Amino acid sequence: MIPRRLLLAAAALPLPARALPQRPLRLVVSSAPGASLDALARIIAPNFSARLGQPVIIENQGGANGLLAAQQVARAEADGTTLLLTGDAIVLASLAQPQSGLAFETAFAPVTQLVRAAQILVTHPGAPFRDIAGYVAAVRARPGAFNIGIPAQAGIAQVVHEMLAARLGGLRVEFISYRGGGPAITDLIARNTDALVITLPAVTEQIRQGAILPLAVSTATRDPALPEVPTLAETVAPGFDVDSWQGVLAPARTPPATVAALHEVLTASLAEPALAERLRGLGFVVTGLAPEAFRARAAASSAQFAPVIRAIADATPRG
Repeated sequence: MIPRRLLLAAAALPLPARALPQRPLRLVVSSAPGASLDALARIIAPNFSARLGQPVIIENQGGANGLLAAQQVARAEADGTTLLLTGDAIVLASLAQPQSGLAFETAFAPVTQLVRAAQILVTHPGAPFRDIAGYVAAVRARPGAFNIGIPAQAGIAQVVHEMLAARLGGLRVEFISYRGGGPAITDLIARNTDALVITLPAVTEQIRQGAILPLAVSTATRDPALPEVPTLAETVAPGFDVDSWQGVLAPARTPPATVAALHEVLTASLAEPALAERLRGLGFVVTGLAPEAFRARAAASSAQFAPVIRAIADATPRG
């Protein structure tokens, strides 16, 4: 169901677009095409544009775990016409590279957390394991022998796998990082990697088509989009519960009235039944968090993941 607060927002929308500059809006997406962020952008953008009365231009800027896109937006004019669509990668990247100056809490004004979603561990149909228990057994039997794709170095996918490994007493794999989810999916389907951790909506359709084999999701409960896929919690890691979020940020100096107007337009779009159903069908959970709630969620993510990022950094060879 669509959250009641989003339905109310749609019904009471007071034409907030009047508070925004009347020119095209750039939505900079911090991933390559084919990732879940890209799918989210292309579902949201047409309705967002119609409500604004202005074109919304999607610009994909993958690489550096979202920092390239973040730099563009942080330096843009703070008038509401350049926005960043990103995920918790922005928090993880600033933890891994504090010298970047792109901390969520100082470089950006949170607009709306749009959605959250599970991470999912998947493989290809020719893999030597068919379920999560088989994956764990295979990795333990041959430490370091399996190549696991991740959309970015020290991103949420690697963080989830490292948290799982810590819970299970160690799972030594070789991570293969990519410039986004799209290339990582392509390599898995081509059987160039043994498994992949990725945000669930990026691979929902490939799983339904049989091109990718799901093993387990990272959230405490199964996802309604793929109810047959078990959780880590119910199989190999009781109590495991990690999700990821995706949302819209503006440059830090954006006026509060502009942020509020953008938030109203975006939550009204999320409240559209057909749009919300498309998101749910891919495995997104619509949230529509207000700016301060979004800021709090980002702070919680930073606190939760900081020890994992430090451990990844300590284990990464230097020089």
